[in-house]
Amino acid sequence: MKFLVPLLAAGLALSLPSLAFAAPSAEVAKRCVHYAYIVYPFKRPGSAPMSGDRQAYIQDCFAKNGDVPVPAPAVPTKPVH
Repeated sequence: MKFLVPLLAAGLALSLPSLAFAAPSAEVAKRCVHYAYIVYPFKRPGSAPMSGDRQAYIQDCFAKNGDVPVPAPAVPTKPVH
C-alpha cells in the first residue's frame, strides 16, 4: 500500500505533457529585458508601489520569441518631493 501512492504519482507525472519551455536565446533575452525597461522604467525601491507589469511584459516577449514591436519611450514625469 505504501508503494501505491508514489507509483500513482510517478505515473501521473509521466502521463502529463511537459510544461517546460526552452530558454530564449541571449539576443532575445537582452532585447526583451531592454524593451521592458523602456516600457516600465526603473523606479527606486520604496518610491512607488511595485507591480509585476515588467515581469509580465518580459514573459510575454519570451513567449513571442522577441517578436514584439519596438516600444516608444515612456514620457518622463516630474518627481514628487
